[in-house]
Amino acid sequence: MDYQSLHLDSDEHVILEVRKHWIVFLGNALALFFGAVLPFAILVAVKMFVPTIFSSVVSHISVNGNSFALLLFLYILWLLFLWISFFVEWTKYYLDVWYVTEKRIIDIEQKRIFAREITNLRFDKIQDVTIDIHGFIPTMLNFGNVKVQTAGEDTVNFFMSTVRRPDEVRRVIFSKHNEIGDMPLKKPSV
Repeated sequence: MDYQSLHLDSDEHVILEVRKHWIVFLGNALALFFGAVLPFAILVAVKMFVPTIFSSVVSHISVNGNSFALLLFLYILWLLFLWISFFVEWTKYYLDVWYVTEKRIIDIEQKRIFAREITNLRFDKIQDVTIDIHGFIPTMLNFGNVKVQTAGEDTVNFFMSTVRRPDEVRRVIFSKHNEIGDMPLKKPSV
């Protein structure tokens, strides 16, 4: 992958790319699929439980063909809305990422389709890294939340939810944090 847009230093390389687990996107995609099938489910439910209303609506639609065209048009608009929502969810899922380099963590958070926030956190500012895995499915699929706490009043804590392999992310961050902490301080030149 090309990391030129990250504006890395000449001696800086990406060690780890951290993304959300695929189950997050799958849940959103299934909800949108359910939304696409919902009008048909409502139609079948009305036909089964209230057949008199269904037969009167069907006889009205068959007499007046414009009503059927209007319903079809509204359903196609609904599908278009769901398709756009799918695209927005995919974009947010794919573009939300953390990059761990030798010097820092770069957090790229896709807020909306054309709104992105990029934040950097140097390893010497890290105070603690916490992982949080709750539930059967997160434990079995190995995903959870990662929170990087920083030292100081003016800094913001980094948080990413439903991260793949949170133990590995924590291990890599602490390893780099300890390497930075073990380096001797440079003396200022006089």
